[in-house]
Amino acid sequence: MDDTLYLLDGYSVIYRSYFAFFRNPLRNPRGENSSAVFGFFRTLFSLFREYQPRHFAVIMDSRVPTFRHEQYEQYKANRQETPEDLRAQIPVIEEILQALGVPSVRVDRYEADDVMATLAERCRSEGRPCRVISGDKDLLQLVGEPVRILRPGKDGIDEMDRDAVYRDWQVWPEQIRDFLSLIGDTSDNIPGVKGIGKKTAADLLSRYGTLENLYDHLDDLTPARRSKLDAGRHEAFLSRGLISLACDAPLPAGGADYELGDLDYQAAAPLMIAQGMTKLVEQTGVSPVVTEEGAGPGELPGDGAAPEKAPREGELGPSWSPRERAGLVLSRDEQERFAREGRCELVTTREDLTRWISRAREAGTFAFDVETDSLDPLTANPLGFSLACSADEACYIPLRGPEGALFQEEYLRQELRSLLTDPACRIVGQNFKYDYKILSRWGIRPGQIYFDTMIAAWLVDTSAGGYGLDRLARDYLGYRTIAFADLFSEGEAPAQKGRRGSSGDDRNFGDVPLDLAARYAGEDAFVTYRLYTVLDRLLDKREVRDIFTSLEMPLVPVLAEMETAGIGLDVFALEEYSRELSLTIERVEQEIHDLAGHPFNIASTRQLQEVLFQERKLQPLKKTKTGYSTDTAVLQELAREDPLPERVLAYRMYTKLRSTYVDALPRMVHPRTGRIHTSLNQTGTATGRLSSAEPNLQNIPVRDDQGRRIRDAFVPRQDWVFVSADYSQIELVVLAHLSGDEALMEAFRNGEDVHRRTAGLIFGVAPDEVSAEQRRIAKTINFGVMYGMSAFRLSNELGLPRKQAEEFIQAYFGTYQGIGRFIEATVARAEVEGEVRTLLGRPRPVPDILSRNKTVKAAVERVVVNTPIQGTAADIVKKAMLAVSQRLRQENLQARMILQVHDELILECPPGEEQQVRALLLEEMSGAVSLAVPLGVSVESGDRWGAMHQ
Repeated sequence: MDDTLYLLDGYSVIYRSYFAFFRNPLRNPRGENSSAVFGFFRTLFSLFREYQPRHFAVIMDSRVPTFRHEQYEQYKANRQETPEDLRAQIPVIEEILQALGVPSVRVDRYEADDVMATLAERCRSEGRPCRVISGDKDLLQLVGEPVRILRPGKDGIDEMDRDAVYRDWQVWPEQIRDFLSLIGDTSDNIPGVKGIGKKTAADLLSRYGTLENLYDHLDDLTPARRSKLDAGRHEAFLSRGLISLACDAPLPAGGADYELGDLDYQAAAPLMIAQGMTKLVEQTGVSPVVTEEGAGPGELPGDGAAPEKAPREGELGPSWSPRERAGLVLSRDEQERFAREGRCELVTTREDLTRWISRAREAGTFAFDVETDSLDPLTANPLGFSLACSADEACYIPLRGPEGALFQEEYLRQELRSLLTDPACRIVGQNFKYDYKILSRWGIRPGQIYFDTMIAAWLVDTSAGGYGLDRLARDYLGYRTIAFADLFSEGEAPAQKGRRGSSGDDRNFGDVPLDLAARYAGEDAFVTYRLYTVLDRLLDKREVRDIFTSLEMPLVPVLAEMETAGIGLDVFALEEYSRELSLTIERVEQEIHDLAGHPFNIASTRQLQEVLFQERKLQPLKKTKTGYSTDTAVLQELAREDPLPERVLAYRMYTKLRSTYVDALPRMVHPRTGRIHTSLNQTGTATGRLSSAEPNLQNIPVRDDQGRRIRDAFVPRQDWVFVSADYSQIELVVLAHLSGDEALMEAFRNGEDVHRRTAGLIFGVAPDEVSAEQRRIAKTINFGVMYGMSAFRLSNELGLPRKQAEEFIQAYFGTYQGIGRFIEATVARAEVEGEVRTLLGRPRPVPDILSRNKTVKAAVERVVVNTPIQGTAADIVKKAMLAVSQRLRQENLQARMILQVHDELILECPPGEEQQVRALLLEEMSGAVSLAVPLGVSVESGDRWGAMHQ
């Protein structure tokens, strides 16, 4: 029988879990940070699955200062105070451990390391295997049979025996204590010997074995080493005393064997669900959602209460939490209705079809969904349609199935057209832009697209991170949808799965038996209708009804038509540029190898680290898990003192241009249209900006020659031209309006060069005397201030001394005092309201605005200041898109919008319409909203995208 004792370093896993999600913390149903809780139990259950321990204990740190603080008052003095939202999670973890029945040990005045050392040495004396699970390097001194360390890492668990310790540290486990005594430990404020690094320490111990023997032979060392060690003698032995593990911690009486019995997952489940760990609960075999009679949604058998639904682990926050925050409580009847399966009728006769269309027309509002044979809207054919007029019942109208056609296509098209184009009918859909494109190609232009549940959920909570039907159903309704793979017998499911079918596989939704297809497709409709009933109320609770109805919903068909139109691409121009880039990359690669003195793999981080930091002796700036960082910011800094990093940056730029755009774009030309069709996503950002994907055309460099070469490859249809309208400095215009700063508003009202004016005010010179360098500094500050630019960042970007950068920022806020007041007022309001809004009312939750962690709070404050500015700019662009689209239709023009990038609209215009379109753009965009300062718009035209904005 395996009697191995497993000891888990509790705080090591807790801290690691918390900071793993530091930038995007996971949240429980109450909106509280739950990253540490989730990460801890994910690790714990993974260990249980992999090692199946019979004896196990979680070891926790002392709640009071330890004996080391008595030895050395400065011990761990430089550690930041534990974040409040992390400290709050520790009692939760301990409560769940107790409910599970997992032994937990804590000894006052002793660290967890000491408790683990005591237990490990007890195992050693008994000849009993012991495995210590921790990433703490101090514990490596325990390694030696039968004790080993299990170190969690991103690639799993690394088991450390004596050889493994030596491999990683070049010293043996019994030397780890002396090794750390020499190099010190900044995280614990252990001084070590100044000037002695890891390599030197390992070399010294390999020669002299121990710290005492090393100091007995100082005369054998070089003068430099002897001087450092002699000066640091006291610190070395002080450090060793602090690093030494106490193997005599007074363990609590009883439970010395720490036998792990059957875990009580049932008792722990409600506590875990309350923290949003539904999926982990499911993995234990306990069902968090039970719909049998007598148990409502979210209830556990035997529970008297019904815990709220929880988010999926690993996703940014619970998408359903706004329902709770807004105070929208579903009735018991609604909870039961929304959690159970609805009825799905298969419509196969004309009589049944007429009945359902009449029901939909009578209801006035209905959910509608299209099932297709492909995910590509440019080639997909409709297979059937689902319809729901209530939350309980839906139908599926198949156009064709496994046995062939069920309805004559033209007849079904005419019947559905009469319903979908009826101005008295309101269509509800989920991601209806896709359905719109399918229906348009099939000959139906839907009329009143009233409600898109995906867009509504995004407006209700822009931080949810995902708005697919499956997730929304689970999070808002407590309902689990049918998985697409379940429609096929084992081994027959297509390689690519989705709610709407599959592409790239012989089997698709058309192969599904009609009774099963009806259940699946009907579910899409009645779930969408249920979401509509919940989200419709939340639009009012969150005060986003107006922006939903007047801005986001009208934009759906506009974006659908833009995506369908696409944009032309000169493939031959990119192929020629690719050949040029290949030659340029070869030249730059050779320059790098010449500078290094030998060839190496520039794309290898490890090899580049060796060249930069070992061979060229450059000073490392920051460290990662794999060594010293070689990211762009580091290379830009290093390029100031060495030419090789600058060449590496050039190499990366050219290779990225070639792989991401020049070689990739031609492969994305659609075979049916011969054009590029990007996807313009409404729900991809928290600020409201549209995002572009497959391909992302918003990230093509704008101003440099390389980016212009790529844009030159985008062309209109033959004999047509591009007309581009671009807002001039729109975010600064919005900042002027929101801040009410007189100096900034005056500059825009007078049509001045704002950057030149700012430079003149900061540097105290007349605008016509401002140098190019002064204007560059002012421009960087003008745009940087809305992103919370610090003096440190300004110093790095402009290559200025830190003090001078601070003086520039102080001068800026002294010049534009209204901006400073705006920032202070915006942050103060967010601290009260827990959110920030754009000028048009678009909200963005900021739950961490009151965090006591300075780093977290500073990051959130930057978001708070930037969102009203960037989000308002995005809203203005969307309003302009709607106005331009309407004018094009009203004036019966052939010109069409095909692309929106940042603050720019791009239209494709036929001969004879260019001047009319230019005037239309200027009028509609400049008048999109009324601000305290004018909206500047520049309009250009050209036969290639790159020909504009030169």
